[in-house]
Amino acid sequence: MRLQRILAVLAAALCVDSAIAMQQALLIQNSGWMEPFYTDTSSQLKPLVYAAAGVIAEKGDVISVLSFNQSTKENNSPSLLFQGSVSEEMRQAINGINVARKGAGKALADTDFNEAVFKTIVGAFKKSPGILWIFTNNKNSPNNSSETAERNREFYKLIHSEPSITRSLAFPLSMPVKGSAYSASGLMIYALAYGAEADQHLQRLVASNKIKTVLTQQPAQLKPLDREAVRLVPKSLVNAPNTSASLGDDGRTLFLDIDISSHKPAVQLVAAMENMFYPYTLNNANISAKIAGNGWEYDLPVSPQAVQSLKPAESSEVVVTIPLNVELPNPWSPSVLLELGKRVVIPSKIGIRLDGQQLKVNDDFIARLGRTFPGDPLPDVFLPPQEAKSSLAEIPLLIRINYPLYPLIVSMAGVLALVGAFIFMLKRSRAVATFSISVDGVPRRVSLSAFSSIPIFDGSGKEIARIGRKSGAPTVESVQEGHSVSILA
Repeated sequence: MRLQRILAVLAAALCVDSAIAMQQALLIQNSGWMEPFYTDTSSQLKPLVYAAAGVIAEKGDVISVLSFNQSTKENNSPSLLFQGSVSEEMRQAINGINVARKGAGKALADTDFNEAVFKTIVGAFKKSPGILWIFTNNKNSPNNSSETAERNREFYKLIHSEPSITRSLAFPLSMPVKGSAYSASGLMIYALAYGAEADQHLQRLVASNKIKTVLTQQPAQLKPLDREAVRLVPKSLVNAPNTSASLGDDGRTLFLDIDISSHKPAVQLVAAMENMFYPYTLNNANISAKIAGNGWEYDLPVSPQAVQSLKPAESSEVVVTIPLNVELPNPWSPSVLLELGKRVVIPSKIGIRLDGQQLKVNDDFIARLGRTFPGDPLPDVFLPPQEAKSSLAEIPLLIRINYPLYPLIVSMAGVLALVGAFIFMLKRSRAVATFSISVDGVPRRVSLSAFSSIPIFDGSGKEIARIGRKSGAPTVESVQEGHSVSILA
């Protein structure tokens, strides 16, 4: 019940709006088994923590430094030692951390990871999104009890299953130390993102070259294991004349460039499907694919339909058939013509779904952990949860349609012809022509422009008729009684 209460508070905490910059916490374990990291004069724990702060902190970030073990009546955990930006004051706070004891006696303190995470979120983070960096040797205190083992299991469950913890990473680092009571050979750094904003921030940090100068080893992705399992790297296109595919600078976005007139091509994309779930091998999974855009979605044929024994960072070839059933802009449409024959972009995405997903910790990673933590069993935290049976990778796809210039040329020629005809008609309408008429039997000459009319007068100057003209010969519009007016041929 204790864990359930913690998880309920964590979920509710994300409802609180955050108006501050991304906050990060450095949680440094100082309980029993950590003794050699503090008593060995060659220990690099404290310099590592300070160096890590220097590469993860960005302008405006608030960094909290906390030591943690397990709370007792005489001892409060975690203990907030510093909050602010990277500074000499932070270094002094880190250097001041020592091994904690349960009370006034000699017994070394135990550890409660859940307590440290929960209290940091509701305390230092004030229930707003942030990233927790936990520095631990991945052990607990001497003379561990069954309660301690249960707390560890709760922590692993928190890492894998708690919705408010959106991303969990682990960095195993080699750090041999020997103290007066114990010795150790490695250190584990966990990075937990609390909230969606923290997840995005953590992904960007890990992808940066800056953080790799301190945390040199590739992190193990503990969560999520239900999305972005693979990425597609295009290799070639089959049966697709005048079409090309490429990968964007972000390493994920696919570009499909199509030269098209009036037909809708079906493109077979041959791609390398790369396993992005380090350190897990995709032992088996069924593959399906979809394509979706603005208001449309349909299934895509994919071959093969299953993947087996795909190690992390390795790839296998897949063929995804992309029939462009989406309604493409007509080359004669105003939207295309206004682009002067340039490229029309249709944003979409390809979804690669893996079902029946069977994950196994890669043997090379187990061997690496064995060298970093010799004699220790594989921590349960690296075992994929039973719920991780499917995953969805959404791959951005930009379909770029390159239309030919001839519709534009023909359209421009048509526009020019219309303009010419209009000018011709305008000039013609303004031209004056002379015609012969008969007024009461007497011949006369009159001049009229197109679409005009004139009065006809008798010898006394009285109007007796009107003659009008459109584009051709004039006509008699009206004649007063007793007079005769006619157009002579």
